Amino acid sequence: MIAAGLVLLGVFTLAAAMPRHAPALLGGWATRLRPQSLRIAGWALLAAALAVTLATPDWPRALVAWFGWPTLAAALMLLGLSYDVRLARGAAAMGVLGIAASVVVLLPGL
Repeated sequence: MIAAGLVLLGVFTLAAAMPRHAPALLGGWATRLRPQSLRIAGWALLAAALAVTLATPDWPRALVAWFGWPTLAAALMLLGLSYDVRLARGAAAMGVLGIAASVVVLLPGL
């Protein structure tokens, strides 16, 4: 769940790094954030998702799932940018909620 949330955020950040999509996704923040830093953050989030995936005990199966998550996240961004930007922003919010929920569930076990 953490890796899926990181992938959603990573794809959202990579889409927001594009000059064409930044005003729609970021609104007023588009002028304050540099595309280069967004691009670096997006790839770092995808790399972190891969690291989390490889750290699981059943990493071969998780790796196969990881290759599907960017496809799903890109489809959500595509639909959000094509029809309603709230869908893309909602996908990013779901990524944040997924990460937060996973951390809350995992903390008592540590």
